[in-house]
Amino acid sequence: MRCKNCGNTLQEFRELTEAEQEFVRPRIGKDKRLGAYYRCARAGCRRYQRRGDHNDGGSFPPPE
Repeated sequence: MRCKNCGNTLQEFRELTEAEQEFVRPRIGKDKRLGAYYRCARAGCRRYQRRGDHNDGGSFPPPE
């Protein structure tokens, strides 16, 4: 999928972990399925987005 954080290039995405799902759940609309969101697998990228819509998503906060 295209990743906005990686210069709009095609990247591999993976399913969200349970901890990532807890972060994303309150940030998406109630009409959207949590299982439709994936995370960019490129090292250092924190982008999550909905499959099929690279404009619907956001970024995880930097690690502490």
